[in-house]
Amino acid sequence: MRERAIAEYHELLMNDESLTAELFARLNGGMSATGLLYGQRELGISLRPHFLTMRQYELLVDRSQILVGAFDKVAAAMLADPAFMDRVGIRERERQLALIHPGYAPPAINTRLDAFVYGDQIKFVEYNAENPSSLTDQTGLNQLLFEIRALQLFAERYRMRQFTPVASLRDALLSTYREWGGTGAPNIAILDWAGLPTEHEFILLRNYFVGNGVPTIICAPDELEYNAGRLRRGDFRIDLVYKRIVIHEFLDRYDDEHPVIQAYKNRDVCLINPFRCKLLHKKACFEILTDDSHQRWFTAREMDVIRRCVPWTRRVFERKTFHQGREIDLIEHLREHRGGFILKPNDAYGGHGIFFGNHASQSEWDEAIANALHSDYVVQERIELQTEEFPIFNEREWGLRQMFVDTNPFIFRGVVNGAMVRLSDSPIVNVTSGGGETGFFVLEGD
Repeated sequence: MRERAIAEYHELLMNDESLTAELFARLNGGMSATGLLYGQRELGISLRPHFLTMRQYELLVDRSQILVGAFDKVAAAMLADPAFMDRVGIRERERQLALIHPGYAPPAINTRLDAFVYGDQIKFVEYNAENPSSLTDQTGLNQLLFEIRALQLFAERYRMRQFTPVASLRDALLSTYREWGGTGAPNIAILDWAGLPTEHEFILLRNYFVGNGVPTIICAPDELEYNAGRLRRGDFRIDLVYKRIVIHEFLDRYDDEHPVIQAYKNRDVCLINPFRCKLLHKKACFEILTDDSHQRWFTAREMDVIRRCVPWTRRVFERKTFHQGREIDLIEHLREHRGGFILKPNDAYGGHGIFFGNHASQSEWDEAIANALHSDYVVQERIELQTEEFPIFNEREWGLRQMFVDTNPFIFRGVVNGAMVRLSDSPIVNVTSGGGETGFFVLEGD
């Protein structure tokens, strides 16, 4: 059904004489007016949303939720035996903060898995357990795409389901605040550096929360004060910090006397996600999942999802390990089989520092390995990426182009609601690295 539906949609576009520079300007203007921007760049680049069938989405939901449960077991093992944190590259200050109980059970509240969906095959390549972005994009892009006549006509033929991740975020924040011990509606501070390209999203989140009766501000770390058991920004008392700041960047700039750390230690603020989310955010957590010596930690269903959906991953250093059932010298194996692997920083974002062995010469790959050995890197088995045709537009025209697309489910206290969809002509599918986004619908029925 999916292929037929996409072909019909593209045919509707081909016959749509309203696809002019005037419409493209209206779409871009709509994104600017509604904050669907990354910096000054409009997020939406396609005239078609991404479609999954209901079966595909249900598989994505099921496997994502099972995998998150497995990740939570890894976090529990590290908290029970803090020495185990060394396996994933936790730094000492990160360790100390991770061991502080946040006042509620989950190690992370709002997360996102980055995935590629091809038919019934799903591959998860990263877990953003620290501060997933783009929660407001899906609803806004879906709404904007209904400016296009083709989508209006398509919606008369197909039942389409869409999602509201921002509502699930609000519910997750409020239920976690109550578990933490809070009552009533908390005063929320969205915390990140000032002037970031993601600041438009913060404004949309603030407006949504305030519109739903939850007082909310946006602030930077330097604006906060902590006195007499209260965290404040000026006259605004803060009960809950929605932390969008990256932990290692925060710790590089501040010591443990910072108001957020002090309030967190004294259980005077509910921090989401908590500092212990860093345990899950390190890409080396994928090694724990794919290391056969830890199979006993997981249920049969969890192991099935791991085997089907998680690529083999190892931290990069001189070592012996097992790959496909046989012992290997890791560095020697990587040098000899570069086409099958990708090198990634263990704790970075935005697609920076990634090396694809199949796109490198031997000398370039050897240099990448040398860089990885002097940094904190993981190697991950390369999955076969496929492209899909999307109608990409600019200020003047549109055309069908082959694009890489990932489908990244948002998870709220272990439950999936919706997904962020990114498009790129590069296998590094990331908005920070120059990619774009599009809307997302699930096609219901046969």
